Amino acid sequence: SELSSWYGLTSVNHANVIKHELWANLDIPYTVSHILGSDYHIHSGMGSHAGAAWTMFFNFLSAFTDSCTAESLGLDIPVSSIPLKFMGPYDTSGSYDTISPTWRRNKDEAREYCSRQPLLNKTTEPCTYAFMANSMSGVNSVKGLRAVMKGVLTSSDGWEASGNPVKQPRIGWYASKEGAKFSLEIVVSSDTKFLTIMSMKSYGPKFVDTMLEINVQINRKDTGQHATSSHQITGYHETKTSIHVPHKVELPGGGAQVGDVILLDAILKRGAYFKINGIAFCAY
Repeated sequence: SELSSWYGLTSVNHANVIKHELWANLDIPYTVSHILGSDYHIHSGMGSHAGAAWTMFFNFLSAFTDSCTAESLGLDIPVSSIPLKFMGPYDTSGSYDTISPTWRRNKDEAREYCSRQPLLNKTTEPCTYAFMANSMSGVNSVKGLRAVMKGVLTSSDGWEASGNPVKQPRIGWYASKEGAKFSLEIVVSSDTKFLTIMSMKSYGPKFVDTMLEINVQINRKDTGQHATSSHQITGYHETKTSIHVPHKVELPGGGAQVGDVILLDAILKRGAYFKINGIAFCAY
C-alpha cells in the first residue's frame, strides 16, 4: 500500500488518491478542511462511497496518463532517470511548504519526460470497437446507445436500447423475449485479441436460469478463411443485489488483424430478459 502510494506501483489505493488531491492544493484551506475535517462514522456515508468511485476512476485514468516508463516504452533507460513521486515518509528532506511545489514539479517533469519519448507518438487505438452505457462514457441515453450501435448492428429481434439515465432501469441493451437475437459486424481497425461483454447479474425472478449464447466468427482479409468460437453468459446469481459483470474471452484463431471482419451473433437461449451494458473488441 505504501509502496504503491509513493512509487506509482500498480494498486488501487484510496489514500493515494487523497494524497494527490492534497499535494496539488495544500495551500488552499478549503480543500484541506473538506477532505480532512469530516466526522468519522462506523458505516461511511455518501462521501466515502463517492470516494471509492473516485479512487477507481483516478486509477483508471492514471493507467493511461502515468504509464510512461522504460518498460512500457521498450527503452533501455535507467529507472533513476524517470521522474517519480518521491515525497512523504520516503523523502524527509523537504518541509510542509515544499510539498505542493514538489508535487507540481514532479508532474511537470514526468510530462516533459514522456513528451521526449518517440514511441509515444506511435499511438494505436486499444479497441477497434467499444461502448459502455454510463454517464462518464457519454453513452447515457437511448438515443446515444442507438447511435454507437448503428454502424455495427446488422440485425436485431427482441433486443432494444432502453432505460433511464438515473432512475431504474438504467440505460442498456435489453432482451425482452426468449430467443431474442442480434448480430454485429465489426471491420477491424486495430489488431484485436479479446471480446469483453459487460452484462447484468441479478437475483429477481426474471433473471432465474437466463443464459445468453455468444457466437463469434472472424473472416480473414487475406486468406478468406475464418475462425469461430462460442460462449455462454448467465444472468442469475443468489446475491441480493444487481451488478454488472465483465466477461472477457479470447477471440478465436489468435485474434483479428486490421482488415479482418468480426461477426458476433447473440441469442437468448434461456429466459425472457437480459441486459448488456457494454461490448468491447480490444487488443487487451
